[in-house]
Amino acid sequence: MSHLLPNLLRNRFLKAAAALLVMLGGSQIASAALYEANPANFGAVQVNSSNCDDCFDGPIAFSGAGQSINFFGTTYTNLFVGSNGYVTFGTGSGFFSSLPLDTQTIAPMIAGIFTDLDTRSDPTSQVFVNTATPGQIIVTWANVGRFAINYTNRKTFQLVVRSDQFAVPAGQGQIGFFYDVQTDTGSATAGFGDGLAAVNPGEVGVPLGPIIGLSNTERWYTLSGGVPATPTPTSTAAIPTLSEWSLILMALVLAGIAMRSVALSQRRH
Repeated sequence: MSHLLPNLLRNRFLKAAAALLVMLGGSQIASAALYEANPANFGAVQVNSSNCDDCFDGPIAFSGAGQSINFFGTTYTNLFVGSNGYVTFGTGSGFFSSLPLDTQTIAPMIAGIFTDLDTRSDPTSQVFVNTATPGQIIVTWANVGRFAINYTNRKTFQLVVRSDQFAVPAGQGQIGFFYDVQTDTGSATAGFGDGLAAVNPGEVGVPLGPIIGLSNTERWYTLSGGVPATPTPTSTAAIPTLSEWSLILMALVLAGIAMRSVALSQRRH
């Protein structure tokens, strides 16, 4: 019996430690939340917005026959990409000063990070557009800086815009916002605006606030009659808490103690 008890304790502790380590292996720290994470698939480099301050490219049309989007009651077949972190409909813009999206009158707009961005004098700071999938436009602002030519806190993020004819997969939406790791504590706006001074339904805006708050996040929205609706819920990977780390460490320590007890017991006998 004296031999069986240490072995029993050792086995129980080892099983507990193994179970906790399996739990740790299945809990991954949330990774960068880009829709298209492979730079090889970012698409075509935009000539203007990849090396400018306050400019735009476009119009950029949906690929595929008969593709269009109803955005706040007007139907569009293309959009414009602004170097300052947004896309617009009907006209392009290089406007640089963040505004509340529900009262801005620049143009109908979807903003990822609307602030005074800069892509000049840096070959890694670029804007891409991917229209390879019919009815879908992916815009990527990659490693962009801030005015004036400040690349201390680079920003990478994406907007996914889909036509009304696009077959949206389950769990996704028609408009997607995706953000890599953000370290910039400066302010910006993000969301939707119809380009009219009056505040209307569907103008969803993140108020002026720190960009770092968008780090590693993603969100899908649907359009109902051209009006942005409640975002589609998205799941995030579980991240071990301090208490979970404590349990893991405790299990490993106890397992070590149990094995040491077995070794000492065997020496005595």
